Amino acid sequence: MAEKSDSDIIGLVLSGDADSFETLIDRYKDRIFKIVSAHVPPESVEETANDVFFKAYKSLANFKSDSPFLHWLSVIAVNTCRDFWRAGYSNKEYSMASFDEDMEKSLENRPSGKTPEEELLENERKKMLYKAMDVLKPNERIIINMLYTEERSVAETAELSGMTESNVKVIAFRARKKLADALNEITGGAL
Repeated sequence: MAEKSDSDIIGLVLSGDADSFETLIDRYKDRIFKIVSAHVPPESVEETANDVFFKAYKSLANFKSDSPFLHWLSVIAVNTCRDFWRAGYSNKEYSMASFDEDMEKSLENRPSGKTPEEELLENERKKMLYKAMDVLKPNERIIINMLYTEERSVAETAELSGMTESNVKVIAFRARKKLADALNEITGGAL
């Protein structure tokens, strides 16, 4: 039996078969977790990903099938991450420094061919970068993550964030300047 398309499943959900939405969750949970884990602290990934699927379910009637469901879901994921940082930014609850432990673990488990000294230096640079990212506004943090961590193009970043390409470039420019200033302050100008 052929696998049902996203459109077929969405039709079922909209006609009252709410359980069919679980098929979409199973189909896209890994991709959504990947997007979310690139944008929020590890301890908040699961809750934020659940929020993404909850928002998607509640807004399913607004989905227009002229673009793929995954694209629509990815936009919701990015916006949910932005909302996460806006909420945390307003009360300074979260710090990019909370990523340090997971960064260390991922570096330890990655075969690289680098000497231990090179890996140590790279690890220290990344720690400084994540600490410096605390100066960024939520929107800036998400744009920088999408462009440099996820290696998305300016066009794709603009589309997913709902901004123009020009806005993405301006925000990225300003964020890079803030990061450079913060890194200079952290290192005492040694970079």
